[in-house]
Amino acid sequence: RYTQKAIDFVTQNKDKPFFVYLPHSMPHIPLYVPDDVRDPNPKNAYINTIEHIDSEVGRLLDTLDELELSDNTYVIYTTDNGPWLPFRHHGGSAGPLRDGKGTTFEGGQRVPCLIRGPGVPAGTVCNALASTIDILPTIAALSESQLPRRHKIDGHDISALIKGDADKSPRKEFVHYTSRGELEGIRQGDWKLLVKKPRQPRNNNQQKPAKPPEILLFNLNEDLGETVNVAERHPDIVARLRARMVELDAEITENAREPW
Repeated sequence: RYTQKAIDFVTQNKDKPFFVYLPHSMPHIPLYVPDDVRDPNPKNAYINTIEHIDSEVGRLLDTLDELELSDNTYVIYTTDNGPWLPFRHHGGSAGPLRDGKGTTFEGGQRVPCLIRGPGVPAGTVCNALASTIDILPTIAALSESQLPRRHKIDGHDISALIKGDADKSPRKEFVHYTSRGELEGIRQGDWKLLVKKPRQPRNNNQQKPAKPPEILLFNLNEDLGETVNVAERHPDIVARLRARMVELDAEITENAREPW
């Protein structure tokens, strides 16, 4: 149904500029696929769902080809967070990345992104830091559109990165928060610092002294899986990143504003 609605919309608007945002509710649990493609083996549930989404996205891309729109349409295919690991074969895998959804490790934060469109070099791979918050100003740049100047835009224009005209991202750092909104880390270039406070029992009436936070430092270029904590080897980097993440958090708090 999602796919057909999108195809109908594209077909109806093929002669003028259009924008389609297509967020499939699958692969969010509970998982569903049509009966004619369903694999009854529960261990294949997530794989089955991803394969079906892949097929449906293919239908939409075929429509762009048939309407001769592919050479003038940008397609951005990405996701919002890593896999929901507690649900095992219903939750996906982060591959070489550590942990998954709801965490500040790379398995929860780093997601795949595929882009095709005018000026995007086919078959290229980009490892520069970017975020979905950058999509808005990037689309504006690619479509030569003006964003309203009275609103502050937090994202960066990464169109040069997408087109291969730049090898470095305008985004130099990214602050990490827990699912409860607590400041927990920062990434700056290849370095990533996490400051994890120990969980306190809900009914802690013994007033035990708080344990010190766990300090984790990783070089993502050398250790993508965040397996080796090098915090003790680089106290200067820990201090610099810790001060910077607190500084950025204070700036975000001070400039908090209502959604558009």
